Amino acid sequence: MPRVLAAAAQSQMAMQQRASAASLKPRGVAAARALAAHRPGCGCAAHRRARNMVVRAAADHVLEVGGRTIVVEEDGTIIISQPSAQAAADVKDSTEVEYLTGRAAQVQKHYESAIGADDFIQRVEMALYAFGFTGENSIAMVNLCRDEVTVTLKQKIDAVFGASFSTNGLGGVLTCGAVGMGAGFSHSPICSTTGKERYVFFSFPHISINSRGEVGPMSRPGRPGQSCACGALIKSWNELRSEGVTCNCKIPGVHDAVDPEYSILKQRIARRLRHEGVTDESVQGLNLVDVTKVAERTISDDLEYLISKTVDTSKADYAVITGVQVHNWAYDFEDESPNLEFVAPTSAYVVVNGQKTHIDLAAMPPLTPRQIKMLHGGDLGVVCNQGGQSTLRVEDPPYAYDSKDARKNQKKRLERYVSLLKEEGLEDVASLPAAPAWANKITAAAPERSNSTSIDQKFQTDESLKQLQAELDAKYRMVSN
Repeated sequence: MPRVLAAAAQSQMAMQQRASAASLKPRGVAAARALAAHRPGCGCAAHRRARNMVVRAAADHVLEVGGRTIVVEEDGTIIISQPSAQAAADVKDSTEVEYLTGRAAQVQKHYESAIGADDFIQRVEMALYAFGFTGENSIAMVNLCRDEVTVTLKQKIDAVFGASFSTNGLGGVLTCGAVGMGAGFSHSPICSTTGKERYVFFSFPHISINSRGEVGPMSRPGRPGQSCACGALIKSWNELRSEGVTCNCKIPGVHDAVDPEYSILKQRIARRLRHEGVTDESVQGLNLVDVTKVAERTISDDLEYLISKTVDTSKADYAVITGVQVHNWAYDFEDESPNLEFVAPTSAYVVVNGQKTHIDLAAMPPLTPRQIKMLHGGDLGVVCNQGGQSTLRVEDPPYAYDSKDARKNQKKRLERYVSLLKEEGLEDVASLPAAPAWANKITAAAPERSNSTSIDQKFQTDESLKQLQAELDAKYRMVSN
């Protein structure tokens, strides 16, 4: 019986090949072995030379059947290559993993702990389940930036823990206060056996690191050119460098009436920078990644302080998950590059029966690409594969606020209409419809009412109050230093 390598040939074919194997010249055998080692369909020069040599030596001893190259040697050994379809699939899969790993490396260059957002959510769900937290018995308290792109992470959280209570602020600044926290707590499920409530706190400022590795720029649907993320943190970063840290360390509790959230965000970051030893001079060396990390530390500290003032651990257990949300989107929203989302966790812990336990999310294995796909309906056409030590999945509805594919299809449809206008002779008659006739019937006069913002406007123009606030700010800076 012949020795069979790689797979079994059909018995009839094997017998036929063995019968005529003796006529295969040694030089042709060597060439045949080389040919079988190549990927079927390969067009390289070595492959072509080997094929010609084998054909000249003994054409009936080298066959390609079902995408496989089959060679029979003099001693009856059958050499069978891998099928071309399988080889092509291996190349495609490997290329995608390499590409996604490169995208992950771009993000991890700045945020070492970053993992895919879907992977992150599944690790959090499994970790918290081990300590008794589920979507059925807990309420998620979610603090993100107000930017609409952060909804991608919120929807993933909601998919696990149900509708969440939002404490969002500009740049992720936490301004809901103790009353806002208490409002969320009052919506929590109550455990029927222990009578306890359970809260899961999520808090993440965000940043864009696009597919080209650029920090800050971000392409948004329907908007030409480059936008950015996070706009509030970028503005704070620029102003702190131009104005300095010291003059922005305002008295706690004081804010700009026109820009309450932004002014609070900027002040909180300035005070944190001073606390960490950053001066008016050294702040010049900070980049956007640095400032975003400072914002995360600031907001996380604010969250823990509010928790200490509002949560009664005899009546409730809670978990805290903090970090930075990273948008690794395409350079152009509508190009072929997939929009990816990452989360870089900085802290994860639970407090159960008053006892605090830290969790290492990185120690948990990621779900496989197949498992992630199954969680999202099993769509095999969606980009979902390994990227570094994480599993990455392209952002797509319902986990994105706009669909890249839908916008591409709309553009193609509109381009087709341009052609149809010419082909069907409609250019002279085509036009946009006039405004509806009923539009004028629903207009009304503006209602009369007093405007309470006049109080704030008077404060802004009162020079004596301005002077008093300046003196208090100066005193606060001296005491803090």
